[in-house]
Amino acid sequence: MFKKIILQIEGTIAWSRSKLGDKQFIFLSAVLVGISAAFAVILLKAFAHWVFTFATYVSRILKLGFFNSILPIIGILLTVFVIKKFLGGTIQKGTSQILYAVAKKASIIPAKQMYAQIITSSLTVGMGGSAGLESPIVITGAAFGSNFAQKYRLSYKDRTLLIGCGVAAGIAAAFNAPIAGVLFAIEVLLVDVSISAFTPIMIAAATGALVSVIVLNENILLSFKQQEDFNYHYIPFYAFLGIFTGLISIYYSRNFQRVEHFFSRLKLSPYKKALFGSTLLAILIYVFPTLFGEGYESIRILSESDPGQLLEDTLFSGFRNNSWALLLFVGCTMLLKAFASITTTTNS
Repeated sequence: MFKKIILQIEGTIAWSRSKLGDKQFIFLSAVLVGISAAFAVILLKAFAHWVFTFATYVSRILKLGFFNSILPIIGILLTVFVIKKFLGGTIQKGTSQILYAVAKKASIIPAKQMYAQIITSSLTVGMGGSAGLESPIVITGAAFGSNFAQKYRLSYKDRTLLIGCGVAAGIAAAFNAPIAGVLFAIEVLLVDVSISAFTPIMIAAATGALVSVIVLNENILLSFKQQEDFNYHYIPFYAFLGIFTGLISIYYSRNFQRVEHFFSRLKLSPYKKALFGSTLLAILIYVFPTLFGEGYESIRILSESDPGQLLEDTLFSGFRNNSWALLLFVGCTMLLKAFASITTTTNS
């Protein structure tokens, strides 16, 4: 039944391809890619959330305080198993792979990338791996755009454009931020895009955000309810924050290369390397539990009226009401997050 529906949809799209002009079909494609990418993101976020909920439920049932440190080891080893047994041994990681596909592979992205990241990232992040879903979201959206274009034999230029549409829709769906999706697609992936490409990308981003708002449960997303009026006296602090976060980005990038180079030199099997890396991650999470998972829950706690909750059930719970201790704890988490994230992504 499901296969029959899919065939009917594909037949309708093929018929539309023959009846519409090139520009009109690209607009239709932007909507369809936006819907597809949005549902893929919803599935990715929901699956990761379900795995996380199940894992923490088991942790509470077993009453093991250190269980959150063990979970990332299990998740990373499961991810390596899935990749080796079901995904051909390798999958593409990072937005650099999309840039490489656009520049060197005629914007052709393997079909398995439409579902590979949904499975592997859900296991890794859902089980507490210290990484975000942003990169998997981008790769999944790009894969939907590329494979849609391949299915209907669109040109290289249009394939590249639909990759941008998939990326913009994915980001828009994940964070309800269509403008951010458009800017990311244009500034990071499609730097040479023409003005005429803005419209399909904006259509895809708006479609992705709309589908996400209608379908996705809001408690899976990072959501802020507090608001404050703009005060120009704070502009120097905003400028300082921009400079500071820029330096942190450089710190993250350089350490990513160092840690990646370190693990690439290890003469170990994939399972042994994953076990070694995940064990290091488990130690970091045991000392700094805020490194567990994406980290959005910690950000949410910091945005509330009692940020001291962040130190509860940690080795530093005695300093719960000490604002300087909390600031030091957050600073250490920020610096270690780079190593925790890199260790997670490099070994899974």
